[in-house]
Amino acid sequence: MIIFEVDKGKFVNIDNVFKFEIVSMEDSDKVFWRFYANEDIFCTSREFGSSQEALTWLNMTIARAKGAEEIIGL
Repeated sequence: MIIFEVDKGKFVNIDNVFKFEIVSMEDSDKVFWRFYANEDIFCTSREFGSSQEALTWLNMTIARAKGAEEIIGL
């Protein structure tokens, strides 16, 4: 099980995510991740300044979670 904190107090079990995407904010250049449990249930991450920053954050977060074999962010 790979669980990590996507925003303060919001956790995602990546094993239960069937889709995730980067979403752009309408009123700024910032982006965030949206993790879907199914078509109707999703969780959004904190905001990032760019798509590259969001990608780097996700890669590093999952790598840390896999390496530690524990819940990240508690």
